[in-house]
Amino acid sequence: MGKQQKLNILGLMSGTSGDGIDGALVKFESGVPPALLWHESMIFPKKIQDRIKHLMVRCNAQQLAQASTFISELYSQAVEVFRKKHSDLIDLLAAHGQTLAHVPSPAIWEDKTVFGSLQALNPGYLAERTGLSVASDFRSRDMAAGGQGAPLVPFGDLCFFGSIPGDSVILNIGGIANITVIRHGKEPFVEAAFDTGPGNMLIDQLAYEASNGRKAYDSDGAIAFSGKTNGDLLESLLQDPYFAQLPPKSTGREQFGVQRLKEIRDDWKNKISTANLMSTLLDLTVDSIVLALKSFVLPFGDVARLVISGGGALNKELIRRLNFRIPAKCEVEFSDAYGIPTLAREAMGFAALGNALILGIPANIPVATGARKKVLLGSLTPGSNLKDLLLNSILTFEPTP
Repeated sequence: MGKQQKLNILGLMSGTSGDGIDGALVKFESGVPPALLWHESMIFPKKIQDRIKHLMVRCNAQQLAQASTFISELYSQAVEVFRKKHSDLIDLLAAHGQTLAHVPSPAIWEDKTVFGSLQALNPGYLAERTGLSVASDFRSRDMAAGGQGAPLVPFGDLCFFGSIPGDSVILNIGGIANITVIRHGKEPFVEAAFDTGPGNMLIDQLAYEASNGRKAYDSDGAIAFSGKTNGDLLESLLQDPYFAQLPPKSTGREQFGVQRLKEIRDDWKNKISTANLMSTLLDLTVDSIVLALKSFVLPFGDVARLVISGGGALNKELIRRLNFRIPAKCEVEFSDAYGIPTLAREAMGFAALGNALILGIPANIPVATGARKKVLLGSLTPGSNLKDLLLNSILTFEPTP
């Protein structure tokens, strides 16, 4: 394993909402806890958000080829914008790309078992445009080892939240909601990590459709607050087999995206108002999180706190309902209290994955992804700064025990 000197890694993440790119520059240094230097977000104009949403739903081979360059150009622009605001040296980009499809469940093609997760990104293009080396394609190796390629952020959660005293659940509410359970033995470890179900995905899509594209989300949960949850619909939605499925598990837009909302709206056409549907879908997010905690976490031990991050942390009505339903022994906090801004957690997580790749440290967590073993994650595309990157990050190499 490598001995690290110092490395500044810019983690870049665009989530399932497709509304922008989050960047977090993290300093990794030998003998010192990783430190967030800064984080920024570049929000996409509506036309770009619409284009990305279209690519997620329907995309032919030609558009798929073009999408790779399109997303890479957006990432390049984000790096340029961030560099103009901050003078810190960037040694490496750790770029996730834009997920267009996540299909962890196997299918059979001509007697071959197939599965996959597709992130639109051309690391060579990004390296050429920015002059920086790029770590990317973090999911493939885990899937080759029998895992689902998700969730990947638990490695970063352990890096950034592992020192918190007591057992904790780290909850990220993005398009999909996911949790990482960190417990303490001789040292902190990840006991479980999985997607709980929809986060903002269904409620954001409803806000978008109901406003004819004028709203990207339900600000502060105001529409949901004005509505009343339909108990029959909520009970029906909670019967989705995913919620009872044992971890490790992951899900995405294929299960809780545009098509699922269309099915719900078609089934309940003229039977439910937009406000009542919004309230019901918000409760689906909240109840599926609480159900996951009660079914797959708390039976194995209490947790001291629930630490929330992601865009859903800004939805006041969502947080109000979650506070009301979470077990009393579990204190609800925001990641900001631990120096991790709510919108920076995932980008910081990918920075940690980039650092692990450079040091040759396996970064998947098999209990979370279902992989047969720990493996290195990611591929490195050299930029014009490769020599400096290696000089800044590695003093010597030693065989891994």
